[in-house]
Amino acid sequence: MLKMKRIALGALLSLGLTACGPMEEAPEASFEARDSQELEAGCTSLGTGITTHACTHSGNPTDHVPVTASATRVTSAPAISTKHKAYDLTLPSGAEGSVTYVPATTGSYAFYRTQNVAFTVVNGATSATVPSALTHSVSSSGCSLTHVSVYDLTAGTTYILAAGPASGNALTVVPEFLNDTRTRYYQDADGDGYGNNATSVLTACTPPSGYTTQRFDCNDTPGSGASINPGAAEICGNGIDDNCDGSQC
Repeated sequence: MLKMKRIALGALLSLGLTACGPMEEAPEASFEARDSQELEAGCTSLGTGITTHACTHSGNPTDHVPVTASATRVTSAPAISTKHKAYDLTLPSGAEGSVTYVPATTGSYAFYRTQNVAFTVVNGATSATVPSALTHSVSSSGCSLTHVSVYDLTAGTTYILAAGPASGNALTVVPEFLNDTRTRYYQDADGDGYGNNATSVLTACTPPSGYTTQRFDCNDTPGSGASINPGAAEICGNGIDDNCDGSQC
């Protein structure tokens, strides 16, 4: 009876693993936590992934939402709390204008803008100014967004975003949650364009030098591994799995 129970348990475990699919990313345990939400230490600029995403919304007319900003810094100012939207703010003539933002999740948020104007984030509950974790210019072909600032915000808190004065009394703001657009990059030690599964970073920032989005390189050894990767042609009889498919011809 005990033997039969063990067989049944083994069958159930096998079915469970089959349902989950192949465990091709066993080294995932060494990756950074997937729910990491704050801007990584040492980040000097946001990567092309999140910037391209923000530019897509900026360039899509259906994503634009007109908003008349408040003339004063108040928590009752119009909200721009929906992600993946481009908010076209009308500011007071020759003066600063304010809107509000309430994050749904605690973490780092990027605010892309079409002009390099004064931009201040204030905690509506404490009146304290929130320091920027990162600010830099943006240059993306065909994109109207020119600057971005990142702030660490707390879920459920009302933040006042004060901006301007701006040319034409108009400013477009695209808010983005960094976790929505983080990209996983794999270390490419041999420089062949393919990275190994065991070493990676998940980030919305510009990745470290020597990392790529391609993976499954079975030999990432500098020098000797450059000709061995999933894109290489298999050479029969050399005793090497040239294309990393798990077999040799």
